[in-house]
Amino acid sequence: MKSTPSNHTLSAAWMLFGVVGSFACSAAETVGLYYDPAMPQIVFAAGDIKAALERQKHKVETHELAELVKADSGKKIVLAVATDKAVTAQLSDQGGKPVTDLGPQAYALRTTTQPDMSYWVLGGDPNGAMYGGLQLAENIQFHGLARAYDEDESPHLKNRGIKFNIPLDKESPTYYYGHKGTSHKLAIKDVWDLGFWKTWFDEMARHRYNVLSLWSPHPFTSMVNMEDEYPGIAIQGVTGFDATGQSFKVNNLTIDEKVQHWRDLMKHGRERGFDIYLCNWSVFLSTADGKHGLTDATDNEKTRAYLRKCVHKLLQTYPDLRGYGITVGEKMGKLDASQKEEWAWDSYGKGIMQYAKENPARDIVFIHRQHDGDIDHILKHFAQLNDLPNVRMDLSCKYSEAHAHSTVTPARWHRTEMERGLGKYGITSWLTVRNDDFYFLHWAEPQFVRDYISGFPQIDKYVTGFYIGADGWVFGKEFASKNPYYEERDALSVQRTWYMQKLWGRISYNPSISDDFFKQHLASRFPGVESEKLFEAWSCASGAIRRANEQVTGKWQFDADFWPELWTGDMWQGRAGRHFSVDDTKEATPFAGSKLASLRETADGKVGQKVSAWENIEKIHTLSARSLEILATLKPGENVELQLTLKDLTAQGHLGQFNAEKFRAVIYDQQGEKVKAQQAMGKAYCAWRRYTDTMDALYIGVDMQRNRSFPDWHAYDKTVLQHFHDLGGMGEPDWRTLE
Repeated sequence: MKSTPSNHTLSAAWMLFGVVGSFACSAAETVGLYYDPAMPQIVFAAGDIKAALERQKHKVETHELAELVKADSGKKIVLAVATDKAVTAQLSDQGGKPVTDLGPQAYALRTTTQPDMSYWVLGGDPNGAMYGGLQLAENIQFHGLARAYDEDESPHLKNRGIKFNIPLDKESPTYYYGHKGTSHKLAIKDVWDLGFWKTWFDEMARHRYNVLSLWSPHPFTSMVNMEDEYPGIAIQGVTGFDATGQSFKVNNLTIDEKVQHWRDLMKHGRERGFDIYLCNWSVFLSTADGKHGLTDATDNEKTRAYLRKCVHKLLQTYPDLRGYGITVGEKMGKLDASQKEEWAWDSYGKGIMQYAKENPARDIVFIHRQHDGDIDHILKHFAQLNDLPNVRMDLSCKYSEAHAHSTVTPARWHRTEMERGLGKYGITSWLTVRNDDFYFLHWAEPQFVRDYISGFPQIDKYVTGFYIGADGWVFGKEFASKNPYYEERDALSVQRTWYMQKLWGRISYNPSISDDFFKQHLASRFPGVESEKLFEAWSCASGAIRRANEQVTGKWQFDADFWPELWTGDMWQGRAGRHFSVDDTKEATPFAGSKLASLRETADGKVGQKVSAWENIEKIHTLSARSLEILATLKPGENVELQLTLKDLTAQGHLGQFNAEKFRAVIYDQQGEKVKAQQAMGKAYCAWRRYTDTMDALYIGVDMQRNRSFPDWHAYDKTVLQHFHDLGGMGEPDWRTLE
């Protein structure tokens, strides 16, 4: 035995969530595992394969790939890149189908039977070999060594990413709102925990993500050492917050030690197949503000020069950083569109161009978020950068505003004429997919994700990839569950919401992936219940609340406008947030691009060619009722994760019922049907109380970054009851009695 891959990560993940599974596997035997220990992506996949085999009592003997030529008889598994001619020759000699034309991230699985059963994983590159190895590990998890494989797979989207807002310090929050959110405060310590990031990369690689975009208003004071020229601007040490909101010293890292932290993080990400980007908003200066003549004024030449040097030093410091992205318009005063682009070019563009010219062998991606700007203005000012042979300039479009979980046909892309501009200049765009819908609920609706991704504008010609994430929440370590299960296991939020993460990652790699694949994962993770029923209940419950989002997120398009888990919003421009009443909801419109008619249009009989809100309401009601019907039959036994999951899905079912009844109340009230409106709102109140009772048993109340903070999930119970009274209702409906 020449080498032993690290298999602790997968084993820990399976132990963490109690994955047991019943497998159709052959009798336990010795399996030889061959791979190149110099390729970290392949070593990672080999670890998952080894763990999967050992869970089925097989003995695994690991060997370096060079030893394959003298392999003894017996079952074996081979992981390699397809350009390894010695491996492909042996595959052919043993009767395997040749592997040809594998591109980056693609893989082939082959099975041969002579002289003994052997499994071959060949990748178009090391990342493809990793994905193929991870797939084989799943196959073994589900089926043991009882099946043969002859299949090739390549990515539908080459770039499948996560948008992650990083709170770097008490003095360097994720956004200019400061530290208003509990998740933002608590995540500071996670950002500086390399163990957190290693687990995160490992988990997300299994879901087939390969891009991490890190977002900060001004990352430089925590990530690059500019002290020689700008002494005193670096944040030395890290100050964060504890669970009570009190600040405390997380660590005493110097700026040079912080640089090493980020280098180590990026190296591990690269070894899991990730491209890493850093993106910012403008104009923010963190602890550099007010020092050395630096201010956030757009006419301050010292600030422009400082930012040029910062971005140049950033690229110099991090060879594993794939690229940099900017946003204009967040805090740039009264500049017009062209002036904003001139400022961004002078401040960031010139710094990146200088570095690119000095380092012609390094390929760099520059992402310009198409936010306030016009494509013609952007390309006018950044033409010199775009013309460099080692720079790829991309745009980025906020594809679904803040509510990805609404319609599969968002209108912003076409409204902003993205294809005209992209075609004119021969560049592509990223899609920013914002999940400011579900921070607590474990949403998962496979068909919606499949339809959404399949509906992306023309890939490669116009779209280079996407990244999904939130602004109003930071998905760090899991902290909001009242049950100690996750905290005791030091779980990450992406581990608690594993199914949601898996949907967006795996479907963006392959939109044709079947529902059976996800059912297999449910069966493996929760063997105590029927996976078919759990899959249906989950899809129905999540589909119901997603359809409700679509109905009302037109005018409520931003995260501060509407947060569907508590039905609150309207925090812009200093206005106090509130739980939306029946009258408020009358003004809501479907998400831009939806085919639904609004509640008001439906009430007024002005549906036209649109889909009536009544039809949507019936679907919401039917889906949520079906989910609750199934959930009532599922018994979790002693599986704590399953107990918590079923309660979460029950909460989704009750929220769906609330949405349906509230929408009915809105239409009836608009039509003057006062008795029906009152009755519907009474039912909505009952569903709401069942929802908040379930949520309050599961999750704590928190401070919110963009929406109204709440001490617990009962914060708006009296408000919803008042909405019933406003329609003429009396007393309190008996919400404990189910219809």
